Amino acid sequence: MQNETTPTLRKGDLVKPLREGIYAWRRLTEAERQAWYDRFHEDCRAGRDVPYDSAGESRLAPLDKGVTLTGDTVLTVVRARVAAPDGYSTRPGCCQVFNPLTGETLYVHRRALKNTW
Repeated sequence: MQNETTPTLRKGDLVKPLREGIYAWRRLTEAERQAWYDRFHEDCRAGRDVPYDSAGESRLAPLDKGVTLTGDTVLTVVRARVAAPDGYSTRPGCCQVFNPLTGETLYVHRRALKNTW
């Protein structure tokens, strides 16, 4: 049985976030991850204090980038039900949406969206 607060979504539906500040994320591209490594190694070679405390372990680039959605952003549903990649695991109960303002495909929790307004 589906929770009453989770909307029934279908591919191609137009949706909005329930409120301001809804968290969405996307996977970083290989070029963005490489740029992170390049910037990190440049800071290390220059002797700058890097804000990543590794405690002696190897440093890994982030896999995801977080995005905060505004309440008036209209998104298009790409995949209505998806277990979204989140770091090195998956997060169930999500939806894949397309943001036409930025051209990004994002993951967001289904319960944080509304399809009627």
